[in-house]
Amino acid sequence: MKKITIAGFALAAFLLAGCNNADDHDINGSLTQVGVANDFYLNNAPAASIILSKDKSHFLTLSINSNSLHTLLTKKEAMNYNQNNPNIDASLNWNGHFIIDKNKPSGLVLRLESLNKENNTAKIHYTATLVSPKADTNKTIQLSDSFTLSDSNWQKIDKLYQQQQKLQAKQDSQNKETSK
Repeated sequence: MKKITIAGFALAAFLLAGCNNADDHDINGSLTQVGVANDFYLNNAPAASIILSKDKSHFLTLSINSNSLHTLLTKKEAMNYNQNNPNIDASLNWNGHFIIDKNKPSGLVLRLESLNKENNTAKIHYTATLVSPKADTNKTIQLSDSFTLSDSNWQKIDKLYQQQQKLQAKQDSQNKETSK
């Protein structure tokens, strides 16, 4: 009996010790959509955050401003590698904090899979490689999944898109007036 307990303890210690490896921080299973937060700015433009969660303390936040939302809805894709696009961002709280970092290989790609304006739904696929911001660690989490924005959550995103369209039309009109 003592040998089994010692062997079990040794195995548990071995598995826990391996938890510091970058690949051991992958999250398995789908994150359920929690909601959409808006009425804030990201890089001086109206923005929204989509919060995906497994429970109250483990969640992924995908933030996108109206400029990158326009890109996502018209070109079907928006991305940020190593903070090269300040109009889109991601962070993860999952046994630590993980972000898109300027100095460590990391990023986010959002891809529009489908859009149904009649039913007010959009299906979006995300692929993210997020890293710990701590300089002394190389912990990395990789995520890839799809989620559906429906009804009121899609309407919040669509409202942001409509705001961007109005601003763009206003700028175009002003540019025409100045060029006369």
